[in-house]
Amino acid sequence: MRFLFDTNAIINFLKQTTDTFDLSSLLLQHECFTSVIVKLELLKYPAISPDEERIITEFLRLIPVIPLNEAIENETIALSRSTKLKLPDAIIGATAIIYDAKIVTRDPHFLNCQYKKLPIWNNE
Repeated sequence: MRFLFDTNAIINFLKQTTDTFDLSSLLLQHECFTSVIVKLELLKYPAISPDEERIITEFLRLIPVIPLNEAIENETIALSRSTKLKLPDAIIGATAIIYDAKIVTRDPHFLNCQYKKLPIWNNE
């Protein structure tokens, strides 16, 4: 199986919150990656500490970061037209659709999305 890690899944995993997915087992057993949008979201904060930036950067070295391409752009347009997802979430969703991956997320925007092609991973 393929899994695309959303921003909140990575943050919760790195902070080891009680709401953490077991990303380590997914990393060991499956093909995992993330979107360039997730990378940008993780590193955009002006108040990010050098340690936080290092930890995020090291984690992102473990998995491919998928850039935008024409297929993702076209699927983003279709997804955006069919849902109320904001553009960053639509890009993440489109990336998962194009790469036939399930999105590992706790984001209510994804969890409540009714788009028939949007593959959300449920570990329960």
